[in-house]
Amino acid sequence: MKRLIVYIFLLTTFLGCIKNDLPYPVIVPRITGMDVEGANNVNISSEQQSVIITLDETTDIKNVKINNISFADEATVSDFDTTIRHDLSNEITITLTIYQDYKWKIITRQPIDRYFTVEGQVGSSEIDVLNRRVITQVNSSVNIRNITVSSIKLGPSDITSYSPTMAEMKDFTNGLDIEVTYHGRTEEWSLFVENTATVVEMKSVNAWTKVAWLSASGVAEFDNGFKYRKEGDSEWIDVAKADISFDGGSFSAGVDGLEPLTTYECYAYSGNNQTEIYTFTTEESRQMPNSGFEVFSNAESDKYYSFYNPASSIEEEQTKWWCTGNKGSTTVGSSYSITNPDGEDKMEGKYSVKLQSQYVIVKFAAGNLFVGYYGETLGTNAKVYFGRQIDQNIKPVALRFKVKYSRGGINYVNSKPASSAAEYHIGSKQIKIVGGQPDLAKVFLCLTDWKESHCVYSADETTFFDPRTAAGVNGLGYFDSDNNPEMVVEHTNEWHTMTLPIEYVNPEIVPSCLVLTFTCSGYGDYFTGSDASWMFVDDIELLYDLDENNQPK
Repeated sequence: MKRLIVYIFLLTTFLGCIKNDLPYPVIVPRITGMDVEGANNVNISSEQQSVIITLDETTDIKNVKINNISFADEATVSDFDTTIRHDLSNEITITLTIYQDYKWKIITRQPIDRYFTVEGQVGSSEIDVLNRRVITQVNSSVNIRNITVSSIKLGPSDITSYSPTMAEMKDFTNGLDIEVTYHGRTEEWSLFVENTATVVEMKSVNAWTKVAWLSASGVAEFDNGFKYRKEGDSEWIDVAKADISFDGGSFSAGVDGLEPLTTYECYAYSGNNQTEIYTFTTEESRQMPNSGFEVFSNAESDKYYSFYNPASSIEEEQTKWWCTGNKGSTTVGSSYSITNPDGEDKMEGKYSVKLQSQYVIVKFAAGNLFVGYYGETLGTNAKVYFGRQIDQNIKPVALRFKVKYSRGGINYVNSKPASSAAEYHIGSKQIKIVGGQPDLAKVFLCLTDWKESHCVYSADETTFFDPRTAAGVNGLGYFDSDNNPEMVVEHTNEWHTMTLPIEYVNPEIVPSCLVLTFTCSGYGDYFTGSDASWMFVDDIELLYDLDENNQPK
């Protein structure tokens, strides 16, 4: 009996020493979508564990309804209450839980267009939103005791009131304190009008390759404009009034027809007054390497072609600039190459490049061509890096290329065969797809401030990016076959020359990264499209000049 008791004691002691060393599975919860009332854009970053919401200016930022939050894993638990309204005027943190807790930041932005103008104004008003101050300068001859206010907007459109009213704002001798009311809340603003002896001032001179952007301030009611000439010439050239944009006393213009790597002189004038003479030198005219696709090799694999040749004696031909999805699609065999040189259907030179969407064993692969590089294949998914760094000030006004495109009816949705006329939804934004609807071709070029290429991981929707809303994009040109039907050439031998204008947010920003993408199946990120869709591309060219109508040439 004693032996039995001792045995039980030892067994109990032994079992008590056994630890559960099996860890909880590591599953990082991710937000994949957020439905926000009054939002213009919702940007989700899994890397930063953040959601950036951009609200319409009329939305009450202190009373926002978030209707729904979607997660990558159904097991995710959130402490955020979607049944009530929230004050998003400051950054908030929410906790997501799957075994462990993860903190996500919710950041809200609300850009509001604000302005204040008066008669006799010189330049634009300085508006300090943080301190709620406005400073406006007027010509020295203007009596600041009797100012005529031309316009005022310091809050959201249509819902903002002012006390005193705009007509009552007259005496600015000691500044003027006003009340600005919207959403039932009142802000105290201080308005200042000051006399200045400076009538005209050059604000910036920004030279591109064949275009220079000039910006100045003068008296709104005066005759304002610019003159320029090549250094060494005697005759000044007037910038046509039709090419100048006026905003109160501020005015700006793009001067076209310039020569690359050439020095010019310019000045601004307002009435009988003018600035000193400024000099500027235009940039070099540069093109992307191998943009006619005459160079290719099996440098990376004998299963597919890469559009460079490291064995070439010409340095530019050694440049690995272009990339495709071939590295992933040919994992199971060279017959699944989706982007190839074509010597039969071409424009200039001996070759074009053909993009062909197809179903590859278990996944739908969109025919694609892009500036960047292929990262790695992870199972049936891949990491692809879009964009390459540029070391010079490249600022084209447009992209020109030759294209021929045929789009089939969508017959794969999420890599599964799609029934004709059946309705499907893809992605967290629930993009509606109808089986058999025409496939979507996309072409876009953007110039960004990215310090590195953007990684898209096909298994993580939050890494997908729309160039029209992505952060850091300063210059953008965008086409798709739904909104630009001239791009679509159905089953003919006709090529089209397409010109893609590039719009810049700020012409003074120097880009650090160039992104360019062609695809014949624009829903390819979601493994959706048609295996009958194809696209030929040839003779890609960056344009740097504008014609007399400010159109790329």
